[in-house]
Amino acid sequence: MSLRLRSFNFGYAHTVYYRLYTKDGPIRSNNPIYANNPFISRTLPKFVTPPRTALALKKYLCKIEGLSGPTSSTTSFESLASQTAVEESFRFAVREYSGPGVSEDDPMVLVVGVEDAEKRSASMVQSDGLPEAVLPEPRYVYYSLYDEVGVLASKTSFDSEDSSLGRIETLSIPPPQTASSLSFQIMKAEGFVARTVQLFQDMDGEVPMTDNDHLPLQAQAYPGHLEDEPITIVCDQENQGKAETPLPEPETLVGPVKRGLSMQITGAATWNPDKTSQADWLPFKKGEVMYTDGIKTSGFIRENPSTPLSYNIIGMVLIHSL
Repeated sequence: MSLRLRSFNFGYAHTVYYRLYTKDGPIRSNNPIYANNPFISRTLPKFVTPPRTALALKKYLCKIEGLSGPTSSTTSFESLASQTAVEESFRFAVREYSGPGVSEDDPMVLVVGVEDAEKRSASMVQSDGLPEAVLPEPRYVYYSLYDEVGVLASKTSFDSEDSSLGRIETLSIPPPQTASSLSFQIMKAEGFVARTVQLFQDMDGEVPMTDNDHLPLQAQAYPGHLEDEPITIVCDQENQGKAETPLPEPETLVGPVKRGLSMQITGAATWNPDKTSQADWLPFKKGEVMYTDGIKTSGFIRENPSTPLSYNIIGMVLIHSL
């Protein structure tokens, strides 16, 4: 049986740099090489079992990263810019000094399933003694956010004069970096659930993007690389086509509530504040499902009204609880 060969050209002395992802974004390595960047790691090809195929490399990386092993959802890419995954049967040469992963600025990528990452073996990562990386300036995809009736405030907003202008780092998007994977990351960052979005390359919304459109995020210029030229994100309205049941007004609120921002959270413990000193905080039970706008707020409670001792409490505005 003939085996398709591809010259990945890994040398024994040459280091293979790699990054780990799920579809939700980057995950930390169990083997960091820098104290201030836990997402980049490296290994030597001589540690991979011969014949050194892409599958053998995946098995070895899963082993050292605390994963149970490659599954149907585990894929590897030559780089962040790769549009297709590496076939498992591809072999790489071990006597050369060039190829994928030769640079930490252009590492190979291993994408694993979300469930696989959640079951990952815990590791006590020690960063003491590791060198500090010279971190490059972050690269962003800038976007303006709209629904069908106008602009929306973005949760990733950074401009006090334009709350609809958001941004996400290019490194948060796993390969293949397409319009579909970009919209997924934006929906996650914005807390959108069961909402559809349409992406446009320009501010005028005249050049629609399709799900499979490749985004050259490693190039000098790409859609949304400038604040003044963001891509346009248009999402449908919440509960479109469904009868909307108004939420009952909560008894007390900390600050204003914006309707439509209904992120779900679950109580991890029972909280029953002292009504005499903390009447503006809602009680809840362990396991109770609540809705929040996701915006942190803070307040003070006193251990005893007659003493000056107090605690600063950081929480989120609750809209409604079930």
